[in-house]
Amino acid sequence: MLERNLQSVANHLILSLAVADLLVACLVMPLGAVYEVSKEWRLGADLCDMWTSSDVLCCTASILHLVAIALDRYWAVTDIDYAHQRTARRIGYMIIIIWTLSVLVSIAPLLGWKDPEWETRVYQDLQCIVSQDVGYQIFATASSFYVPLLVILFLYWRIFLAARKRIRRRQQV
Repeated sequence: MLERNLQSVANHLILSLAVADLLVACLVMPLGAVYEVSKEWRLGADLCDMWTSSDVLCCTASILHLVAIALDRYWAVTDIDYAHQRTARRIGYMIIIIWTLSVLVSIAPLLGWKDPEWETRVYQDLQCIVSQDVGYQIFATASSFYVPLLVILFLYWRIFLAARKRIRRRQQV
């Protein structure tokens, strides 16, 4: 933020990614370390909800930022005019979409999308894990991992093809 040379529009995505990763380090990892060392959850259901939701929120946001960065790079490579279309507003909309989708994925268990054994697991078994409801698990893993993975692979494959095409065209000249 202080270095003028780094204040390009494209770096707004990287800054937002850094915020997501910093939130993982500040909100998720300390409680995760306590839980890992103690081997049981004695911090109550509310903190368990907050911790698991923060984990899903920050990790989903981090992964979706990687999708947005891949999309930005894809447009930069395949659309000659994209450099002029890359505005702070457009990147800002991408960041808003990323965080909104992340909130939607992470808030579902807080709104009741939990498996029936959740309370037993937290209060009696002293375990704090993300909702094990099959529907939520499919929704969360698909939207936070598998779909972004496929999109990133597709975009970087297309970038590779575009770069190879440019190199071959340059070699023919």
